[in-house]
Amino acid sequence: MAEPILIEGQRAWLKHYGEGSRALALGLLNFVARRFQLDALRPPPHRGGAQAREIEARRLDELKAQGINVPDVIGQGRAALVLEHTGASFNTCLRETDAAGRDRLVAAAIEAIAQAHRRGAYFGQPLPRNMTWDGQRVGFIDFEEDPLEVMDLDQAQARDWLMFGYGVARYYEERPQALKAMLAGAMEEADRPVVEHAHQVTGRLRRLARLLRRAGRSGRALAHAILVVHGATAFGFATLAVLSLDWLADGELDLLALLG
Repeated sequence: MAEPILIEGQRAWLKHYGEGSRALALGLLNFVARRFQLDALRPPPHRGGAQAREIEARRLDELKAQGINVPDVIGQGRAALVLEHTGASFNTCLRETDAAGRDRLVAAAIEAIAQAHRRGAYFGQPLPRNMTWDGQRVGFIDFEEDPLEVMDLDQAQARDWLMFGYGVARYYEERPQALKAMLAGAMEEADRPVVEHAHQVTGRLRRLARLLRRAGRSGRALAHAILVVHGATAFGFATLAVLSLDWLADGELDLLALLG
């Protein structure tokens, strides 16, 4: 739980870490993810209290060192951190703008995630509620879990795209192709193992997506996310396959020469 506070007239956030209480739900999700080979969706351990505070402080230091826009730690207690205010809720910004403004925000977020991945970073849950916007830069918050405890970096970065796609899909129910096009651009430049893994996971979930499209709003958002990310990674996956065949044929990327 986080609450806004003032320190010398400047807004900040006091985040308390309660004791973890999701063992049963996480155990079930881990079983399903393993059973259906959805490695990027395996849940990291959810710790509480001082352990959660230590994980978040470490992750913030790591991301800050990689040049990612995350809050500075202003102070800390046994099971609490005082964090810098980095902007308005990204979720709120998406809700309060029009379609064109929403596209600009989502494009900025996609570029921020892609740039972070190029630097070797990963997030875990880059959902709109865990992101901020100060009018110029996208920021990221909430790092009390570490996906690398249960997966490798490629899978963690694939997880980022899956989570982000799910988080913004509800804003694109009427325009899924617009979101797909923006994500496809990022997939063209992402590392091959990341694209492959995101494509495989969403491919295994397509049957579920068809069922969820008849469910409520949350179900439809998840269905849209699965189908949109699968479609976006399909283009990147196909491009990588063509380039690989081109290279294997004669050791040169003739396709890129033609494009140039």
